[in-house]
This record gives sequence, C-alpha cells and structure tokens, in this order.
Amino acid sequence: MDFRDPLFSVIMFFVIVLLSVLITIGLGKLREYYREKRLEEFLKDFEYIKIENLKLDEASIDALYLLAKAYEKEGDFEKSLKIYLWISKNLKSNEILRHIAKLYYKAGFLEKAKKTAYQILSTKPRDVETLKLLILIDEKLDNMNEIVNILEIFEELEVSLTEEKAYALFKLSLKNECDIEFCKDVKTIEDVYKKYPFIRREYLKVLFSTDPNKAYKEIPEEKIYEYLDLYWHRSDIPYEEKFMNVLAAKHLCEYDKKAPFEIEVLKQLKHNFADLEFEYVCQNCKKIFPLYSTRCPNCHQLFKHKVLFNIVEKKELKDIEF
Repeated sequence: MDFRDPLFSVIMFFVIVLLSVLITIGLGKLREYYREKRLEEFLKDFEYIKIENLKLDEASIDALYLLAKAYEKEGDFEKSLKIYLWISKNLKSNEILRHIAKLYYKAGFLEKAKKTAYQILSTKPRDVETLKLLILIDEKLDNMNEIVNILEIFEELEVSLTEEKAYALFKLSLKNECDIEFCKDVKTIEDVYKKYPFIRREYLKVLFSTDPNKAYKEIPEEKIYEYLDLYWHRSDIPYEEKFMNVLAAKHLCEYDKKAPFEIEVLKQLKHNFADLEFEYVCQNCKKIFPLYSTRCPNCHQLFKHKVLFNIVEKKELKDIEF
C-alpha cells in the first residue's frame, strides 16, 4: 500500500488515536496502582480491626458508618477509629480519611491527625476542609509558621478566612514575631485590633494584664456587661459613670440607674451574700461552657463565645488544702 494512499492515512490516524487512548488508560492505571500502594503503606502505621466474611456493599458500608458515628458520639474514639480504618483499608476514599483525621484530632493524636491530613492533600491538594483541619492541628502544636503557610494557600484559592487571619496576626504580635510578609499591614496588637475590631475581648485580656487603665477606657459604655467577667473580680474598677451600676452591685457605692436583672438583684441583696458566676455560650453551635475559649471547643469557630452571668451564693474559700 502506497504511503500516499488516503486509506493508509486514515488507518494511521486511527492507530495513533488507539495508541493514545491505550497509553492514557495505562498511565491512569499506573497512577492508581501507585496511589493504592502509598495508601497501603500509610495504613500500615495504624491498627485496624479485622471483620471477617463481610462483603463491602452499600448497605454494609452504611451500617459501619452508623456504628462508627455512634461510637464517636459516645466518646469512644478508639472503636470508631478502628471501624473507619478498616473501611479505609477496603475502600479507597478521601472522605473516610477525613473522618479518621478528625477523630485523631479529637482524641488528641495530633501527629497522626496531621499525617492523615497530608495523605488526603497528597491526592487532593485543594481540599478546603482538610486545610482548615490542619490549621486546628497546627494551632494545638503551636506551629505558627505552618498556619501562616496554610492561610496564604487560602488567599491564593481566594477563600476568605478573616477571623483565622486576625487570630494568627494577634498571636504573632503577642510573640513579637510580626517581622514576616504575612504581617505587612500590622506590627503590634493595637494594629491588629484597629484592623479587626472583633478581637476586642482578646485585646482587653492583654490590656488588663499590662495596662488596666487603658483596658477600662477601651470598653464602650454599651458593652460594659459584655466584658463583665474580665473585670468583675478586680479591685481597680474606676468610679466612672459607665461602671457605676457594677460598683453598686459590689456595694462600693449607691446608684439607681436601671441595669440588667442580675446586677439589679445584687444591688438589693446584702453585702457578701451573693456573687456572679459566669458561663459562655457559643453563638454558632449554642453550646454552653464554664470557661471562655477564643475558639469554640465544639464547632471550632473563633470569637463566638458570649458571656452569661448568673447569681449564686457567695462562698468564702478558707483553709482549703491543695
């Protein structure tokens, strides 16, 4: 057959297309093979239970999911992890690995959580949920440089994490480590506060330990009860108009302007009979906690805790041994 024959050209065209398809399929299979080998090597580092004679169809996977979630809800992270790890051994899924990473984080196995997160990112580097989990992990490990790197990735992805960035800048400024490009617009805690006013509580906490007079001045009159827990037990509350109801509730003066119910009750009760007890509710997940946390322990949102105060009987703590 002559090379110039049109039929020969058509045949060669189809041969080239066929070879291209076969090469593409072969490379895909090869990539999948190496991905599975990496996952198998990864899972060798972790223990998993053996469930004999169980066929992994859709129904059995759903049943195992429910069982794992039930154990997780009860706080039995070990059993929940074993189930997820077994599923992952038999079913290649980033979603399963994400569950595993979160459970390791909850259980306090931070390095294992981090390793699992990196395993997910090795195949899906733009996984937003996993990158957010890495921020939580590195926050626990106090790896500020890695948090900065992750936040810069989010900026490249055009994903806005304003609160996370503000918190990172705040912590860097506390450590006097704002000499990097990430902090180009801020250098001090005051700079961070001016740019991100929603960090006021964190800013006030620092001021009360370094410059109480400035702290009192930074509390707006309409928010004196929002930050009441920060100064209620202090003895240096200034005799200024905006604090007079608080001083009256502590029986340090008399003042008849209307105040919140708990403050009004304390004003009427005899001195040293009752006190205020503080709790904190997350405005995102509505969970209540006895201690304040910048990041909600339940939903992990930042700056969402709102102070609640209740009247309790005042107790004198004397002769207590520790």
